Amino acid sequence: MRLWLATMLICMALPAGLSAAASDQLLEQLLRGHTFDRAFEGFDYYSVIIEEDRSQADGSREVTAVASGRFLQNIKRIKILFLLVGNHVIGGQVLEETGLPPCHASDEPRAS
Repeated sequence: MRLWLATMLICMALPAGLSAAASDQLLEQLLRGHTFDRAFEGFDYYSVIIEEDRSQADGSREVTAVASGRFLQNIKRIKILFLLVGNHVIGGQVLEETGLPPCHASDEPRAS
């Protein structure tokens, strides 16, 4: 009887665990598309880690995510606090940033 009960509890917990992993993956895709793909454009690769996902009383969520990537021998790391409502990024704040500065196209010609 105990073995059956333990098996049932494990089976009931599996879908919740899988849905949490799927939820993190969808959240990562959202943040990549909204911010990180632009911040790491041209990089060899970059990764995203969701550090914290907190629900707020008003139904919004505060998500802290860290992305880091490599371009040649340089490493860039950004930690951002995002505000989400549903599946929409409403705002964000850069908490930490190290590494390469963002590249901006210049209107002035380069001196040779």
